[in-house]
Amino acid sequence: MRSITFILACLMTITGPLFAQSIQSVTLGHVRSAKLTEASGIASSSTLPGCYWTHNDSGNKPEVFLLDSKARIISTCHLQDVSNRDWEDIAEGIGPAKNKHYVYVGDIGDNKAKRKHIRIYRFEEPAALPGKSVSVRPDILTLEFPNGPRDAESLMIDPIGKKIYLLSKREKHISLYKTDNLLFRDGDNATLQQLITLPYTWVTAGDISKDGHHIVIKTLTSIYYWHRSNDETVEQAMARPATELPYTPEPQGEGITISTDNQGYITISEGEDAALLFWKHKF
Repeated sequence: MRSITFILACLMTITGPLFAQSIQSVTLGHVRSAKLTEASGIASSSTLPGCYWTHNDSGNKPEVFLLDSKARIISTCHLQDVSNRDWEDIAEGIGPAKNKHYVYVGDIGDNKAKRKHIRIYRFEEPAALPGKSVSVRPDILTLEFPNGPRDAESLMIDPIGKKIYLLSKREKHISLYKTDNLLFRDGDNATLQQLITLPYTWVTAGDISKDGHHIVIKTLTSIYYWHRSNDETVEQAMARPATELPYTPEPQGEGITISTDNQGYITISEGEDAALLFWKHKF
């Protein structure tokens, strides 16, 4: 595990105040399972209210976990014929079939910036609670950055523009990228489009609300928010200055999702006994 104290100290000098205002989060529960000790992303479910999708970081089994509203694992979903090279974020949203929802897993991490390609895995979200252990073969989208390998930990699904967005992580000013291949077919390849730079670093997660009008990203120390109008793209909205949302840094917080009812945001961190936290905020 990285020296979190050192990283936090560095980020505080870059990003300023740790949080925008003092509020308390609500602990929904703790992940008390040896299966999930490196939670590296979280996504709220549209078809299973009160449930959340998550996964472990790199080097673990290719498994996605469904948590209930108290952070208990209620289903383990094994992804067939793929590996967890460096899974860093997860998202949920629309996909190729109308009136269906999908889970997107971002195998997008690259600490040493050596990967020629990154991958996104997609599978259909169940309409009812799945069994304790299920297996699916995901569709695979292979991507590459237009400006060479980049480490990334943020995957966002845009339901309005039907695009996939990623953010780089480590640069002093990170970049926003997108691909039009949200409705990709299994085996498709694409080159990401570089869009805008943003004055943040060490960005570990991001999410777009189910209605497409609210965007959040998080660093290890802060959470930033943009409202998006009907006639705007994601990149147009994010080109404006962000609003900093309340947040108290977690030990290694690498996951954020907006609640399906837009009444708050949920965060999770790596480590044993990790807390699933709800931050009340009406978007």
